[in-house]
Formats: sequence, structure tokens, C-alpha cells
Amino acid sequence: MRLRGSIEREVRWTEPALECTGMSRPDGKGLRVRFAGKVDGGELAIVFAAPELGIGRSSRSVPVNVTILDGAGERIYGTQGDSRCEFDAVEQRLIEDGAAPGSSYRISARGFCVAPARALDGEGSVLLTRFDFAGRVTAGDGAAAPAAATGTPALFPALEQGQVQVTTSTGVHDFGVWIAADDRSRWRGLMYVRELPPDRGMLFIFERPQPLAFWMKDTYLSLDIIFIDPAGRVLNVVADARPQSLGAIRSEGEAIAVLEVLAGTARKIGLKPGDRLTLPTLRTTGAAFTRPTKPKSSPGTTN
Repeated sequence: MRLRGSIEREVRWTEPALECTGMSRPDGKGLRVRFAGKVDGGELAIVFAAPELGIGRSSRSVPVNVTILDGAGERIYGTQGDSRCEFDAVEQRLIEDGAAPGSSYRISARGFCVAPARALDGEGSVLLTRFDFAGRVTAGDGAAAPAAATGTPALFPALEQGQVQVTTSTGVHDFGVWIAADDRSRWRGLMYVRELPPDRGMLFIFERPQPLAFWMKDTYLSLDIIFIDPAGRVLNVVADARPQSLGAIRSEGEAIAVLEVLAGTARKIGLKPGDRLTLPTLRTTGAAFTRPTKPKSSPGTTN
């Protein structure tokens, strides 16, 4: 891939440095593929979203929306429409080796953009003058978003679940959470979910403390997004995040985890920066979170 503008780079990723994930939209009309790798000490991720392309279908001259997530520069760029880039050709072949989960396809494509992806929260733009890729896309077994999300504990059957305990000036509050601790689950998050009980949420866990930026693309619920520092305290709260917004939602410092709950929850329980959260031990990831024996009281600090 060749990038020009705010990012000047020739990208040539191969395994194991390349990470590739994909998913179809709930109605089957559209395919999204994400490629990521390390660049200049941070992660660079490119997301191709083709609303007219389905799983398993080969085609030509396919419009595609492109989003670039620049971890090193902490910027998000988007074409914000599928009229600026296209796949010249897309080929999808079913993998029949029996070892691949769900229905898996080898997908390869080439394409170009005629207009740049522009920064979503400031100045700058990046033009993809060309791109070629190949990877495996898996549909099914939780990889594709459900057509009817109910908000029940069975909504994410493949994810580990746990409890988050939040201590505020109003008392101790418990939330059942799905734990997103790998790239695929963190990328999907709560996209397409239309109902969520008030005592449930999603906990995003990261491998190391870092500045984080979230967005609300394809997220139908308004959420409170709570950034958590390595000491297990609230770093900052972004309340009432607007559904389907492309604006960047940022941590105010280095965060190790993020809790997403229904909009209005933070206000209801009096949550503020400095409040303590007790996070679950992660059995499947080996992450270094443990449950303290007794939560400490909040210092009540504010921004």
C-alpha cells in the first residue's frame, strides 16, 4: 500500500507482523476487512468497508469506504463515503481445509483512491494511491455481527464474561461485562447492538497503557465511555457518546482499559475521575488484572 500526505509510507506487511480480521454486516449486504501492523512504534490499521460486497462474492469495480487509524500519530482518517475509493477486482475463494472456523474465505483485492481520507478531528489527509491485499475472512462462530442483538448474556457467546465493581460517592455498583481482550473483539465492540441492560457493559482490555481513541461507527446505542488508568481508577468519562459518530473519543492520558455502559449510567451513579474500579482476572488472556481484596474509597478528584 502506498500512502501520501500526512502519512508518507510504503506499507508491505506480511505474517506474522500482519493482523487481518473481517466481518459481514448483519444483513449480509457489505463486507468489512481490517489490516493492522506496527509502524514507528505504534499500530497502523486500515479498514476497508464495501457495502455492496457480500461474503463469498467476487466482483469488479466495487466502491469502498476507507478508514485509517494511526496509532503513532493518534489520528483517525476517513474517506467518509464510498465514492472516493474502489476495488478494481475482488476474489473470494472458500477454504475447505476443515481447520478454519466457521465459513472461511481467502480474499484478495486491489484498488485505488481518487480522493484522500481526511482527519476526523483536525487538519490533515492521507491518499492511498494504490493498495493490494490478501487474507482470510471468517463468517460465523461469532465473527459476523448478529442480525438481531437482544442485549442478553448470550449476545457474545465467544467472549469471556466477568464482573466490574465501581465505587463512587453513591456506593458500590456492579456491572456484568463481556471482556474484549483481543483485536477482533475490541474492533467489533458493541457495534450493531440495539438493546443493553442497565447493569451490563463491555470491558476493553489492552496489553499496555497507552493513549486510546474510540469512535461510534455502526454503534446504535448512546454510551458512556469510561477510560481506566493502570491503577484501576477512572481516568476520564465521555458521557452520552453519539451513536454512529465518526468523531474521535479520546482518553486523557494513558489507559489500560475502557468500560462501555449505557448513556446516563455515569451520571446516575455519580461516577467521576479518580473513582476506583475493581476489574476481573482474565483467565483466557493472561492479563495482569486481579481483584483487590477491598476497594478503596475514592479521592473525589475532578478534571
